[in-house]
Amino acid sequence: MYSKSYCPYCEKAKNVFKKGDVEVKVYELDRMNTGDAIPKKLKSLSGQSTVPNIYIGGKHIGGCSDLLALESSGKLKDMLLAAGVKNSF
Repeated sequence: MYSKSYCPYCEKAKNVFKKGDVEVKVYELDRMNTGDAIPKKLKSLSGQSTVPNIYIGGKHIGGCSDLLALESSGKLKDMLLAAGVKNSF
């Protein structure tokens, strides 16, 4: 997950993973030396340059609202399991 430490939507997305006891790798762009260049690269890969920018199993799922929709539909659990992630959702 690509994030910025001060972003409330990023925090909300992180909390979804915490609630499910899912360990997630978070890249805090505002705390990285190369953080300014990464959104341009993400835009070219996924079409999205905003944060949170979330990937599961190498697949781009979108941002916070996309993650929340997956969680509420029950599809997040399936995606995580398919990616080999054990969780408690």
